This record gives sequence, C-alpha cells and structure tokens, in this order.
Amino acid sequence: MPTRITHHTEQTLTRAIHRLARRSSILRVAVAYCGREAYTFFPEVSADRPEDLRVLIDASEPAVKLGLTNPEGIEHLLGLNATVKSLPGLHAKVLLFSSKMQTRGQAAALVGSTNLSGSSLDQYQMTLEVSDMKVIQRLVTWFDALWGRGSFLDSHRVSQLKALKPKHRPRLPRIKKKKIPPVWRRDVPQPPPDPWQFTYDKDRMMDLLKAFRDKEECPYFQGKGMSCLDAARAAQQEHAQLATKLRSVMRRRSHWKQEDLQDLFDLAFHFGQAAHMRKPAFTGQSPAKVAKSINFLLNGDGDPYARVEKLLAPRSHYKLKGLGEAGVAFLMHLWRPKEFAIINEPVDDALRILRFDFGRAASRLRDNVYRDRTAAIKHIAEQTNLKPFARVDHFLDAIGKRHIR
Repeated sequence: MPTRITHHTEQTLTRAIHRLARRSSILRVAVAYCGREAYTFFPEVSADRPEDLRVLIDASEPAVKLGLTNPEGIEHLLGLNATVKSLPGLHAKVLLFSSKMQTRGQAAALVGSTNLSGSSLDQYQMTLEVSDMKVIQRLVTWFDALWGRGSFLDSHRVSQLKALKPKHRPRLPRIKKKKIPPVWRRDVPQPPPDPWQFTYDKDRMMDLLKAFRDKEECPYFQGKGMSCLDAARAAQQEHAQLATKLRSVMRRRSHWKQEDLQDLFDLAFHFGQAAHMRKPAFTGQSPAKVAKSINFLLNGDGDPYARVEKLLAPRSHYKLKGLGEAGVAFLMHLWRPKEFAIINEPVDDALRILRFDFGRAASRLRDNVYRDRTAAIKHIAEQTNLKPFARVDHFLDAIGKRHIR
C-alpha cells in the first residue's frame, strides 16, 4: 500500500495540528523554539487535546537571550498540563500523534520547518504529514532518545529564564497576516500553582549554616583536617567523579558481565551502607535484567520520581534484589545531580529539625517522598547559597547526625 503524504504550508499547518490532536491521546512535540503564542497551536478545549502531551524545545539561556524562545510561551504550555523539557541545540520541527490503541489510521507525523511561534507563520514554510507506521515508529524511537537527554522545565525555571528575555528583538519582514486560527477566546492558560508551600524555621537554618561554615574540623573521617565547608566541596568533587564512572558503566550496559554488576553495586553502596544492600544478591542476578531495570531508572520516560518508586515497589518487574533504597536514590542523584537530591534517613532527620512542613498540597499527592524532599533541598540550596545538591547533602547530614548544633 503506498504511503500517504500530505503537504501543509504555513496557512494550513495549525488546522492540521488541531485535527490530528482531537483524535489522538498521545502527542510528542520536538520543535526548536516557541513564541509567546505557542499554546494557540493546540486546541483550546482540553477534551480536544491529547491527555499525554510532551513538548521538547530549546529553552537554553542562549536561545532565550537571543529571543528565539519566549519564557512566557513555555509558561502557557505548562498551563496546558504539558510536560515540557529543554534540549540545547535542538533544531527539529516534528510532531507525533498516536492513540493508546494504535489501530489503523490513528497515528500520524508532521515533519517540517515551522516553530511554535506566530513569527514563524509569517515566513514561507513547508510541513509533510505522514501516516506510514514504520516511519512513525522510527520517529518515536528518535524522539524518546532526545527526550531522555532533555531537562525538565517548571515554573521556577521559567521565572529564571524570564530575567534573560531581551527587551527588544528585531522582527523579520512579514509576508502575510498571521494564520493562527482564532479559537482561543478565553484567557491564556497558566501553569498550575507550585504545590510545595514550605514553612520551616529559617532562623534555625541560618544559625546552623553559620556553624557549618565556621566549624574548623569536620567530624567525618574522610574530612579529617578539613572544615565542614571544605569537606562539602570535596564531597561534591567526589560525586562528580562517581557520576563519570557511572556513565562509563552505563555506556557498555548491553555487554554487562558480573564484574560490571560489582562496579555498579559499589557505586550505589558508596552512599547506601545503611540501606540493607546485599552484594551477593545483586551480583548474582542476570546482567541483562539489571541493565533493563537500571536503564529504566536512569533513562526511562515519564516522571523520574515515579520511576524510583516503581523500581522500589515489591511487585514491580523492575525490582532488583540486593539494591537498597538509599542506593537507588544515590544512583539517580549521580545521573541527574542538578535535578535529584540524595534522600536518606539523616536528611529526613535534618528536615524535621528545621521543622519543614510541606503543606496540604503535598499531602494530597501520592508517592511524594522523593519529589517533596528534592523540592525542599532545592529550596535550601537557594537560601543557603550552597547550590550543588552534594554540598547541601553534606550540610543536612551534619544537621541530622548532630555534628553541628
């Protein structure tokens, strides 16, 4: 059967997106730049939008400073309940539509040259609509690989990017009036409110921070002769070295042998001594089984916190023998050191000492152990100016173990 290909110009593209979105439950978007009006490329009525909407754009600082990506556009996309990631250097313009039940005629791809911006529609553009399943499956594989490399965008990151937005941007010559359909008649969508409404003892935290900075000798054995702050810096460097080793191990995961499992266990055990980790049980498993589970943990789709919970669930087919909870969290931290904090018992003790209360919003959500703790540690990093999570962990560990008072 011949492949069906339809071409769209800048005049017909948005109508095609709305048509395909209404019949799809899954939409994957990889488009380099987005403007303030990016939300108008998608249907206004939520029932007409795919429930699983992922958007990958270039929201790097250079792209924002040059005016190529508008942070307000990202903010409105988040208001569509979309999951948005940034991948610096992205220049593709691809949209993939499919349904959970991939029956005939329920999958399509739009591949072309148009960004999610009104100014892009002021130029001569071309987009191809393809319905060949083999082509679409290859594009899905391509998208999933890029999605794993991206970093999540949220309201906090958008507020940081807004400060970089240029006040004036040269406009390209217009060739015609914008062709965005006038379907958005209500207010522009806004991102959901931040669920983490922290209350804590800030004065207590600042007093402990001063003690942490002033303590001349760290109680840790590995920090002997160092101040607490110097030991925290050393821990940060050590974590960076371990992260490099983890990436090296993961690159050869398709050929793992028992000795590779030992290296992986040692990386996790570095921080998981108290997590009931058992090396014989871990290294005695099938390397292929371990590779599948660890790759899902580090590179899988969806919420990274949900993946951690899934790996630890007793009946999950990703569950690994002998790998403790703190070890799993530490591997995730090494893989995403700017996004995933180290969560263990001393950190929880420190948060209790600082009287952290996550508010009602957090209590309404399920499986928030890692998400809310990471959000709290991120907040502490900003308030204390310690910044890297590895340093903040050293600070909280010192509080939780009463090394500073």
